[in-house]
Amino acid sequence: MMDQERFEELAAMNALGMLENDEKRSLDGAVARDKELRMLAMELEQTTAELAYLIEPVEPPANMKKRIRAKMRATGVKGVGVSRGVVIGGIGWALAASFAVTSIWLWREQAGLTQQLAAASRAIAPVNSVIPVVDDGKTRTLEEELKKRRDEFEAQKLALATEIESLHKSETEVKTQNAKLTAEVAALKQQEKESKLQVATLQSKVWEYRRSEMLVVWDEKRSQGVVMLDKMPKVESDKDYQLWVVDPNKPNPVSAGVVTVDDKGFVKASFKPVDAVTGEAKFALSVEKKGGVPKSEGQLLMVGP
Repeated sequence: MMDQERFEELAAMNALGMLENDEKRSLDGAVARDKELRMLAMELEQTTAELAYLIEPVEPPANMKKRIRAKMRATGVKGVGVSRGVVIGGIGWALAASFAVTSIWLWREQAGLTQQLAAASRAIAPVNSVIPVVDDGKTRTLEEELKKRRDEFEAQKLALATEIESLHKSETEVKTQNAKLTAEVAALKQQEKESKLQVATLQSKVWEYRRSEMLVVWDEKRSQGVVMLDKMPKVESDKDYQLWVVDPNKPNPVSAGVVTVDDKGFVKASFKPVDAVTGEAKFALSVEKKGGVPKSEGQLLMVGP
């Protein structure tokens, strides 16, 4: 049995079309049994075809045929049939062997380059793949992480837009309320001018009520008035704000009833003292028992003017 190197040489010669029938049959049998040899033979045939494609065709000299026949007559060679399996000697064999060795070397170089390319592809593959991102112990792809961040951003943007809309609405309500109060104060001042009404603005010296405001419009002729409270802290459930009218002719303030503020600490209410007030009135506000008391028991939060 021929060794592996011999079969490789036969494969190279076969690619060049230089095998005799017996050698061709021997090679065909080995190729059928040996997968690697079969791949080598295919690579050599492909390489030979590519090399042949690279060689530009050259026209032989016009007298080449006559020179060959003259050489054959001079050496006494009669008609010789030339086939694909012709055996060449001397320089022809050296050229064939050299071509075969070159073809085997090119095949091995190509195989080596193929392996290097495969290794490089495996090394590059992780870079081109989707990079995993670890978050809270769970693995997500970069696309999923970006989608999560985008959803969070959209949620924050929506919440911010909602908050801005709410602030705009609150600002509008405050402006409307201020405009209404300004108009009412202007109307009351005009009424005071016409009927000599008394308008008093009170503020507390108690720290908890430092931002609270109290406005009283008092009609001395009718002995009644209107009170407006704003920014008042909410009292306990068993307490009430109670309004008092201080008459200089009476020893104790006269009750004008309880007032209840809303959740924003605002109230506007009409009042009338339980007793007639004859002197120049002053006003006071205190926190008393639920429902009010006939005589003030709690601390006076505001007094004036």
